[in-house]
Amino acid sequence: MKQFGSHILKAIVAAFAAAMVLVGCHEAIEYEPELNLRINKVDADSKSNQFVSVKAEGEWSLEIQLATGEQYDVTQWAYLEGDSITFVQGVGDKSDIVFGWSANNAPEPRKLSLVLTNKGKTVVREFEQGGREGAIVLPTVIKPDPAYDWLELPATNDQSLYLITHYCNYAGGQQRNYSFYWDTTALVAHWVAYPLNKRLIGSGSRTNEWGLDPKIPRRLQPVVFRGYGNASYSGGYYNRGHQLPSADRLAYDSNVQTFYGTNMTPQRGELNADAWAVLEGMVRTWANTFDTLYVVTGCTLEGSTESVTDNEGKRVKVPTGYFKALLGYKKNGTVGMTASAGGYTGTAFWFDHRGYANNTWTVLGQRITIDQLETQTGIDFFVNLPSRIGADKAAAVEASIDSWWK
Repeated sequence: MKQFGSHILKAIVAAFAAAMVLVGCHEAIEYEPELNLRINKVDADSKSNQFVSVKAEGEWSLEIQLATGEQYDVTQWAYLEGDSITFVQGVGDKSDIVFGWSANNAPEPRKLSLVLTNKGKTVVREFEQGGREGAIVLPTVIKPDPAYDWLELPATNDQSLYLITHYCNYAGGQQRNYSFYWDTTALVAHWVAYPLNKRLIGSGSRTNEWGLDPKIPRRLQPVVFRGYGNASYSGGYYNRGHQLPSADRLAYDSNVQTFYGTNMTPQRGELNADAWAVLEGMVRTWANTFDTLYVVTGCTLEGSTESVTDNEGKRVKVPTGYFKALLGYKKNGTVGMTASAGGYTGTAFWFDHRGYANNTWTVLGQRITIDQLETQTGIDFFVNLPSRIGADKAAAVEASIDSWWK
C-alpha cells in the first residue's frame, strides 16, 4: 500500500508540475491584435460596405493604404466610417467599424490594404475589387483629332498642344460636343470650344459623374474625382472649374463629358461661384437668341507660379486669367450688327484670376473686342469666319463692341 500510495503521490506531483508549465507557457504568449474582414473580394458593380472588427489592447489605429503596385488613390473609391475618411483610431475591441467602397468603372481590378497598428504590432488585410468587363481602356499615347472648319475653333498651330474633340449621341446619331486644346505639361486645356443653342443645351440635370477622359492617357490627365489637393490659398479654395459649363449640356451623354478632368481648371472659388457664374448664365441667355452661339472658353498660364495636385499627386498649373470669346449667328440679321456682317456679331471677356463683384454690371465691365483678346492671349479666334463672310466683314466683327451684348 505504501508503494502504491507513493506512485499516486508522484503522479499528482507530475500532473501539478505539468499544469504549472502550461500556465507558465500561457502567460509567456504575447497578445496579438486581430483584424477581421468578412469579405475580401467583390466584383466591379459592387457599391456597398461591411463591418470590420478589431481586437486590441489599448489604443490602436486602422488605415486604408494603397496596395503594393497600385496607382489608384484609395480616397477615390474606399472609406472608413464616412466619405473620404481613410484613417480611424480607437481603444480596445471594436466590432462595428464601417468599411465601404464604390463601384469600379475601369477595366482594371484594384486593391487596397487595411492596416491595423496596436502596441507596435501591425496586422494587414488585403481587399480587391474586380474590373468592369467592357469598360473603356485608356490609350497609352495621345492621338490628336483633325481641325475641321467649325466656326468655334481657334487656330491650332502650336505643336506642343493637342486638339481633342468629343462627340455625343443625339437623335440616333452623333454630333460634336466640344473640342479642347490640351497641355500635357500643365494638365489644363488652354481653351475649350463649342457651339451653343437651345437644342444643344437640351434637357436633363447635372450628373456629377466625375470621370477620366477616354482620349487621354491617365498619366497625362488630372484625376480629380475628389477635387484638387493642396488647393487652399489665403481666403479660399480652388474649385474644379468647368470650362464648358455643365449647365450648357443638360442631356445625359453630353453632360457626363463635361465632368472629365480635362474640362477642369483649378479656379478660385470667389471667381467660379460669382462673376464667372454670372457670365455663364448670360452666355446661355444670349445663346437662346441666336441660331447658334459659338463659344471659346479658356485660360492663360502666362506668369503662373502656382500649382495644385490631382488625386494621384500630379501637378496641375493654376491659371492667371480666364476669358470667353463669343461669335453669334442670326440668319435673319435681327440681332445687333448681324445685318451688316453676314449674320454675325461677336464680343469677348477677360478676367484676371481673382474675385469680382457678383453682378451683371461688373461682368459687362470686363467686355473687350475679340481683337483685344487676341492681343492679350496670342490666340487667333474664329479662324474660319473669313471664309464664310469675307475678310473685311470678319475683321469688322472682331474689331467692334456691338452694343447689343448687354
